[in-house]
Amino acid sequence: MTIHAVIAYIKYSWSAKKLHGVHSPFVYKFSEDILYSTTRSMRTIDLKSLHLQTRYIELINKINEYYHCNENLLLTSKTEDNNSLYDLILLTDNNPGTWVQLVNTHFKNLKAESIIIVPHIHANKRSSDKWRRLHTHPKILLSMDLYGLGIIFFRKEFKEKQHFILKY
Repeated sequence: MTIHAVIAYIKYSWSAKKLHGVHSPFVYKFSEDILYSTTRSMRTIDLKSLHLQTRYIELINKINEYYHCNENLLLTSKTEDNNSLYDLILLTDNNPGTWVQLVNTHFKNLKAESIIIVPHIHANKRSSDKWRRLHTHPKILLSMDLYGLGIIFFRKEFKEKQHFILKY
């Protein structure tokens, strides 16, 4: 763990909210039904290559199951551009410098209610900077920072930009 990651974790711990601090019905339901649920996921995506903690892998699988994500994409800079639509896009590129470009390139592959998950958002200063740039993107209206993962939701009902730092 880098010095930046330790400092980022302290800042995260200081500002992260649990259920009582969340004022969005969507995020509250997400927190209650997925984030803090003790139910284990029955559907799994093979995520060994991401080198994530087990709890984050379980969370991704719970999201995948809860939102019925049938079309998933593990997105890297080597992913070929296509016209398929995806429910869940997992940014697996280890180079944070490509995150915004990859999302911009693959916006056309998002369904109206897609999810983008970005692992290791605070691994180093560059990752934190690129995550900040990504979640402030004008087309992104709801984002969540769970320290080890960033989650971006696309929904028609979102009208205003919201960013939540949630304790996990």
